[in-house]
Amino acid sequence: MLKENSKQTNNRYFFTGFFMVLFILFQGCDTTKTEYWVIDNLEKIGGYNVSVVGNPEIVETELGKAVKFDGDGDLLLVDSNPLGNTKEFTVEVIFKPAACYPENTAPRFIHFQDPNDLREKRLMIELRINEQNQCYLDGYLKTDTSSLVLIDETLVHPTNEWLHAAVTYQNNCLTTYINGQKQLSGEVGYKAAFINPEGKVAIGGRMNKVSWYNGLVKTVKVTDKALDPEGFMAIND
Repeated sequence: MLKENSKQTNNRYFFTGFFMVLFILFQGCDTTKTEYWVIDNLEKIGGYNVSVVGNPEIVETELGKAVKFDGDGDLLLVDSNPLGNTKEFTVEVIFKPAACYPENTAPRFIHFQDPNDLREKRLMIELRINEQNQCYLDGYLKTDTSSLVLIDETLVHPTNEWLHAAVTYQNNCLTTYINGQKQLSGEVGYKAAFINPEGKVAIGGRMNKVSWYNGLVKTVKVTDKALDPEGFMAIND
C-alpha cells in the first residue's frame, strides 16, 4: 500500500510539473507587442522625442493629466511609428472632444505616416462634429494599393465626455469602435505594406498642419494584434 501511494504521488507530481511546463511555454509563445503612451507631457511620449506645434497645454482632469489642444494650430509630433512592419494592429485612444461646431468640424487627431513616403500611406483616426455638437468617428487607411474610409453620420456620440476609440486591422479588414461598440468595418488590402515601418505620429491634427482638433487626449495604445473589445483598455486606464 505504501508503494502504491508513493507511485500515485509521483504520478501526480509528474503531471503537475508537465502542465506547469506547458503553461510556461504557452506564455512564452505570446509575442504580442504593445506601446502604451500616456499623453501627460510635451517632451517625451512613450520614451520618444516630441516636436511641439502651437501651444498645447498639460492640464489636470478627473482622469489625471492630459494634453489640451485648442483647435487652432496645436499639435504634437511623436518621433516614432509604433505600427512598424506589423501585418495587423489595434490602435486605441482615450480622448475628450470639445463641443466645437462650427470651428472644428473635421479634426484629424491621430495620424500615422512616414512624412517622406511619396505614396502617402497612412492611418488616421478622425472625427466629425455636427450642428448638435455630437461627434462621429472616421477611420481612414491608405495603403500602397487602395484606401478605405469608415464613416457614418448617424453613429453619433456626445462631446465634452471621455470616449474610447479603437481601430483594428486583420486579414485586410479595418474595423472601428467607440466605447467598445463596433461602428463600421470594410476591406482594404495592400501589396507590399499598408504603411512604412519608419514614420511619426501626429496628435492633435494632420501631420501637414491642417484639420485641427479641439479637446483633450489622455492615452494612445498600439498593439501589433487585432484585439477584441474585451481586450481594449478602459477609459480610466
